[in-house]
Amino acid sequence: MGARRNGYLILGCSVGSIVMSIVIFGVGIFQIDEIDVEEEAIFTGRSGIVSVENYGSYSVFAVSDYTCEDVEVSIYVEDEEYVWEYFYRDCDNVFDEDGWIYVGYFNSDVDGSLNVDANRQILIIDDMAYFDEGGGAMLLSLPFCCLGFIGLIIAVTVLITAKDKVQGTVANPGIVFIEPTPPGEKVQVGAEGGSEWWEHGSKPE
Repeated sequence: MGARRNGYLILGCSVGSIVMSIVIFGVGIFQIDEIDVEEEAIFTGRSGIVSVENYGSYSVFAVSDYTCEDVEVSIYVEDEEYVWEYFYRDCDNVFDEDGWIYVGYFNSDVDGSLNVDANRQILIIDDMAYFDEGGGAMLLSLPFCCLGFIGLIIAVTVLITAKDKVQGTVANPGIVFIEPTPPGEKVQVGAEGGSEWWEHGSKPE
């Protein structure tokens, strides 16, 4: 019974951990949905310079008066020989925000600034804003979810093992009952046809 009790305890904790991870993940999504891209913008306009950090990731939005295909954006560094383009178009409306459409992203490999040219009004935000608003909560939900599923596996294993032990004990109790011989009755081993030796008046050799 102790093993089964432990199994149910682990099962309850595991289910609770999974439920908690779902709640935390939902809170993170809600926070990200409520992000104000205009407030988080590090650049707004059609042309100019945006300050970036090495290994940074940035999202680009355009005013929602236009479609993604109508917007042309170039974010680049120009040296004496080449123009290095950083912007990648990505018309995924899942990332659209109120009043702004998502048109793409870029990653930086420099600490400094990049040139910006666009044919429509755009804004740029640092993707760390998503992490600060709700991404951290979403990442925090992952360990709880993993622990919950690991606990479920352990709990199921413990419960199955305990059940097998209980069934084995019931099937093989280890006690043998022997029916006693009534008083006055003698049993002759090897007698044939129900004939007893005392009925013939002589003992067997």
